[in-house]
Amino acid sequence: MEPAPLPLILLVDVDVDVDVDGSTARALRGELAGTVEFAETTAGDAPAFTSGTLGERRPTVAVLDQSVPAPAGLVHSLRPHPADLAVAVVAAPASETELAALPLLFSPDVVAQVRERTRPLPATVSHLLHALTGRRAHATAQAAAQQQLSAGSTTIGRQLGERLLGQFLTQAPIGALMLDGLEVIAWNRRAAETLELTETAILHRPLTDLFPAEERPALRRHLTAAVHPHTAEADAVFERTRSDGTSQALRVAAQQVLDADGRTRTLVLADDVTDRLHAQRKLAERTSQALLTAEVAAAMTEPGSLPERLHRCVRAAVDRLGADRVCIWTTDEYGRLSHTTCADSGDGPTAPNPCQNTQNHLAERVLTTLRPHLDAAPPTVDPHTASASGHGSFAGYPLITGGQPIGVLTLTTRLALPGSTRTTLENLADQIAVGIQQDRLLQRLHATTRALERPLLPPSLINLPGFDLAARYVPFGEGLHIGGDFYDAFTAPDGRHVLVLGDVCGKGPAAAAITGLVRHTLWTAAQHTTDPAYVLPLINRALRRENTPFCTLVYAVLDPSHTPARLRIASAGHPAPLLRRTDGHTASLAPHGPLLGVLDTPHHPISELQLHPGESLVLYTDGFTEGAGAHAQQEPEDLAALITATSTNGDTTSDDLVTAMLTHAYDRWGTQLRDDLAVLALTATASTSN
Repeated sequence: MEPAPLPLILLVDVDVDVDVDGSTARALRGELAGTVEFAETTAGDAPAFTSGTLGERRPTVAVLDQSVPAPAGLVHSLRPHPADLAVAVVAAPASETELAALPLLFSPDVVAQVRERTRPLPATVSHLLHALTGRRAHATAQAAAQQQLSAGSTTIGRQLGERLLGQFLTQAPIGALMLDGLEVIAWNRRAAETLELTETAILHRPLTDLFPAEERPALRRHLTAAVHPHTAEADAVFERTRSDGTSQALRVAAQQVLDADGRTRTLVLADDVTDRLHAQRKLAERTSQALLTAEVAAAMTEPGSLPERLHRCVRAAVDRLGADRVCIWTTDEYGRLSHTTCADSGDGPTAPNPCQNTQNHLAERVLTTLRPHLDAAPPTVDPHTASASGHGSFAGYPLITGGQPIGVLTLTTRLALPGSTRTTLENLADQIAVGIQQDRLLQRLHATTRALERPLLPPSLINLPGFDLAARYVPFGEGLHIGGDFYDAFTAPDGRHVLVLGDVCGKGPAAAAITGLVRHTLWTAAQHTTDPAYVLPLINRALRRENTPFCTLVYAVLDPSHTPARLRIASAGHPAPLLRRTDGHTASLAPHGPLLGVLDTPHHPISELQLHPGESLVLYTDGFTEGAGAHAQQEPEDLAALITATSTNGDTTSDDLVTAMLTHAYDRWGTQLRDDLAVLALTATASTSN
């Protein structure tokens, strides 16, 4: 049989002729010569030397020079393992921040940093190598002993039978007990310390007596399953209470052995894993709480109604915290508290009545004091058994934002509430409060927007006998954006119909105020006369008087008393109107005058034309030509071609034209659209007579 290979010292990017943090690589070779094998490699090739199954590789200590780029990443790629690979990293000022996380991930016996004044390289490598080979030897001995134990009739098995616990297990650093059936007949010193054993208390008594009643059935099954080693669990964790009242977690492994007389005994190895289990539970608890915080944040920012989003929050809290019931109460505009939503640990629908009947006064107390309230849980009704239960805890947290109370978060559970859970509930209350307040502000903004937009558009389009009229206004954004686009259509006292579509410079409430000024000035002027030469200068003077930003518009007067109907059109700095003829051909109209609100005495040319049956006039704002800013702008001729393409037959309606214009704008710019869209179309449908 060939001897095992020597441990390997892997020098990564180490220059043997240059000092490495105060100690040369040559000195390292001299100190460990004959006991190890050396190999030199680069950072890129180093992982090839450490391939293989973790724990079964050749014992190796990798030395990373301070010139190695991304040393922390290289450490991870080498896959350090306590049984076969350790790493010595030469610290450099440039990599100190990156290396700061290594002590959190690896023990000092697996990954160590080399610092010139406190830890020279040869000493560090020797320490790592000694720890590595020691662990390897211990693991090898344990494997051999386990193999012999499993054989049953080996030398070790007979020794256990003769002395119950031989020297190997008597001195073992893990608790060992020998059972006859389930009764304890021997134990080592470590087991006595771990389980607080005394001869009078446990000798010839079942091992299960050391554990609480709820753990005994599972432990009994685990111990008796050792008779069938191929089906039994290797180990399992059971919990008990120490004499001082603290909890203890033990990992228990059972193995069948034979004594000198051939009698079957059960060897039990018990390892105290309390700290590890608590750490795992704490990590799982914090992970669950972090996920809960993320779920609540996502729920409060997702689309949907506020009650739906709040229900997702309480559902997540029940699932993540293991609570029996979680509720949210909110206040109305008068400060009155009412139950909004809740969820419980059952799978069926949650009825709010138990909460309203039993927790209302507690929620009111939280809202009044504006302080968290912790108490024994009030009697609640189990949704599955309909029976009352008063065990557990109740917690209530005020929902406060901007110093104002807007609700209460309540939780009922049969378990005690640890401090970390209470902290999580406080954070959830803050998140939910902010979400509720944002939703309320959003609703107020929606209401304000609707109120401000109301003067921008007529309440309804007028009915024009012999004509088909359609209009559409689509504001930019999520319904909170107040644009400057507007349109109007009304019949003047002289029997003529006025059509107007415009765009005020600016956005928001200021633009809405100017729009209202323009619309009402225009309507008032048209009550006297519809003549564009009178109406447009009057609007211009009103804007100049108020010193407002400019306005563009198209003003059209339809006279239905003639056959065909007559149109008089004036444009004030607005995109050219489109006229669709009976043959479907569409062209942009020429009239174009200066903006309103800029010059003292502007002049606006007036165009006169006839509108025959089947012909259409289309007015639109610059959102259709410049909707994405400088990106992919369109000309009126492009829109004229669109109208022509839409007019495939004589049945094309004004609504068809409006829809085609909007569809084209969204298809062209999509999410890049950054402006409002307003369009008005008039189609003559029948001849009119004097």
